[in-house]
Amino acid sequence: MSPPPPLVVERARRFHASVEAELERRHHRLRSRARGRILDLARPEARAEVARASVERHLVPAYDTAVSVGQLVRFPDLAAALRGIDRLLVPDGELLLVEPDARPGLAALLVDSCWAATPRLAGFHVGRDVTAAVRSTSLVLDEIERFAIRTAVTPLRLAVGLRAARVTRPETTVAVPVEAVR
Repeated sequence: MSPPPPLVVERARRFHASVEAELERRHHRLRSRARGRILDLARPEARAEVARASVERHLVPAYDTAVSVGQLVRFPDLAAALRGIDRLLVPDGELLLVEPDARPGLAALLVDSCWAATPRLAGFHVGRDVTAAVRSTSLVLDEIERFAIRTAVTPLRLAVGLRAARVTRPETTVAVPVEAVR
């Protein structure tokens, strides 16, 4: 029997207008790049499916692309959420995401912790190293873009956009010397 799926923060995400506008713009861009059957974490049902997949072992991968734009902040356990996404992707599936990213240093950690207590960020999990967490899955980082969003809310200022996919290895063939073909 699988343990219960982790809780997901399902309250309305209401970041500052500049942050929401940038996330919405990037969401449209990633959706246009997505192919096949899409797992879009903007939908609550998709987030619930990822939470279940993070604890269930026997799943049939069903999605070609997973898209997350500012949605992984809803999961208390980032590694578990990414494990769930990884399990739901087909063998040549890809993950496209844009998420707030951690800033290095102790001072940043303290400032981000103070911000986490504010009403707009309460319950959301910011200040995490998203690229390191993706590296803990079977997905390989293909594209990484780090950028800044204009906002006074420091945990939301730095973000990362990335594409990660599984490396599919072609079947190996045995080389036959030219002399053997004649």
